[in-house]
Amino acid sequence: MPIEIGHIEAIFRYPVKSMAGEWLQAAHLGWHGLEGDRRLAFRRMEDRSGFPWLSASRLPELVRFFPLRHEGSTPENLPTQVRTPDGEE
Repeated sequence: MPIEIGHIEAIFRYPVKSMAGEWLQAAHLGWHGLEGDRRLAFRRMEDRSGFPWLSASRLPELVRFFPLRHEGSTPENLPTQVRTPDGEE
């Protein structure tokens, strides 16, 4: 007999590490989490450490940037543009 332990109220995916997320009506969940979640990141080119990725813990302004897809693309496509907090792409 199934036991309900909760329900999903909303699904958000974050295609670019530390940037704003996108609301989804449905998502594929696999062994490594949501399909397309945190598949991209900005890298510090001068950083030769094992973790050269920009993150919101070091650069909090990143959460104000939005990953964008071209019009007509599907949710499965990765974003190809970024919108800045000032609205520039």
